[in-house]
Amino acid sequence: MVIQEDLLITFGADIIQLQKSQLLFEENNSPTYYFQIKTGKIKLTNFQTENREFIQSIHGDGDSIGEIFLFSKYKYPVNAVLMEDCTIFRLEHSQLLKLLASDFEIQMKFLHYLAERSYHSCIFLNSLTSEDATHQLLTVLNHLKGSQNKERYSYKIPYTRKELAFLTGLRIETVIRTFKKMENESLIKIVKGRVYY
Repeated sequence: MVIQEDLLITFGADIIQLQKSQLLFEENNSPTYYFQIKTGKIKLTNFQTENREFIQSIHGDGDSIGEIFLFSKYKYPVNAVLMEDCTIFRLEHSQLLKLLASDFEIQMKFLHYLAERSYHSCIFLNSLTSEDATHQLLTVLNHLKGSQNKERYSYKIPYTRKELAFLTGLRIETVIRTFKKMENESLIKIVKGRVYY
């Protein structure tokens, strides 16, 4: 959790409920709110032609979403689309600034969170330059699993092959074929259609 929920409420956050497939914010709109997910899953994405999209990132319980755009003069470069029903804290930008100014420790925690996300974004974007589909998928799987969980095949990948294709820019067929190859190399395990890493 980026900012404690009781602090958000104290500074005037309201709680909104949205349904799967709704937009939290839209590309080319101006950012005006800080959003933090209480429950649910949201993707930052760009829609492309031929019913394709490019998923920039996926966020879940406790994550903030789109907060970095509040600190620039630019409009949203992405859409925030709900992947499931969500409960979200919404705080006006001016109130977020007051909240951050109220406590240096909160500021540092917030900056640390942004730095972590920027670091992982750089690692992820660098992997997209690789022509090797296995390398691209392993980068995503490593990011999802995190560094705390080292045990082999202990992490069930929470995304479909289609979502992983949209995250990496690969074709769905390439993801399926690469996963088969990775399973043969004992890098992953597939049980009843679910991928374990």
